[in-house]
Formats: sequence, C-alpha cells, structure tokens
Amino acid sequence: WYSRGVYFPLCFSFFVLTALALYILSNPRKITVDEDALQIHCVVELTSIAMADITSIRAMEKEEMRFSFPALAGYGFFGYYGWYYNFSELQRFKVYASQWKHFVRIEDVYEDVYVVSCDDPQELIASVMLAMEENRSLPPDPEEELLEP
Repeated sequence: WYSRGVYFPLCFSFFVLTALALYILSNPRKITVDEDALQIHCVVELTSIAMADITSIRAMEKEEMRFSFPALAGYGFFGYYGWYYNFSELQRFKVYASQWKHFVRIEDVYEDVYVVSCDDPQELIASVMLAMEENRSLPPDPEEELLEP
C-alpha cells in the first residue's frame, strides 16, 4: 500500500472525484421568477439577477451556441454549467443548462451575459417581462428618498 508509485494514482483519483462532486453539486436545478429577481437554483449555488438590472432577454436558437466552447465549465455530464466563450461573437458568458436546447439569453446592466435552458423559453421570457413591468410600475419607496443626499 505504501510502496512507490501509489501516491500519484491516489491523488489523481481524489482530484477526479472531488471535481466530479463539485460539478454535480453545481448543476442548475430550477429557475424562479418573482417581482424582484430571476433566480437560478443549483444544489450549492443561487444566482440572483435583479429585475431592475436586466437590460434584455431573448430566446436563442441552438445554432447560436455552435461556436461556444467551455472555458471553465462542464460539458454534457449532468448538464452544462460554467463559463463559456463564443468565438463567433468573441464574448464570455455563463451557462446554466440542463439540456443543450431551448436557450434564453439574459443580459444585465453590468454587461454580464447568462444563458439558461428551460422547457418553455417563451413562458420564461413572458414571466420576466411581466415582472420587469410590475417592478417599473411600483411607486418609489419613501425610505429610499430619505437616504438620498
């Protein structure tokens, strides 16, 4: 057991199992939309995008993801998750997808781009647009006005 040459295979196996466990725990599970934010739920991570920060949302065709390659991401094993790079647009974006179809592209005011997959992209887009409209039509909070100089 402690003979020469055993440590490398053990370390390699530990690294592979750890990376696999982290990848499985980081896969997207569901997307929720409320009046304040769009939330992407993973087992150990929650990504929240405020409705006020979303600048655009649109459905994407599968062909638009053709030149997208994983930069620091998982590809195809329990889903697609992480940072991808699109060579046709020369852009980096974060993907949360359980399947490689039915994509929705979300951009925010910080110029971050998120690509998610869901069963019904048009329903997600309609829900987000409705929440954005409701968020814009809410009266301003009087406490926020008092805090401004």
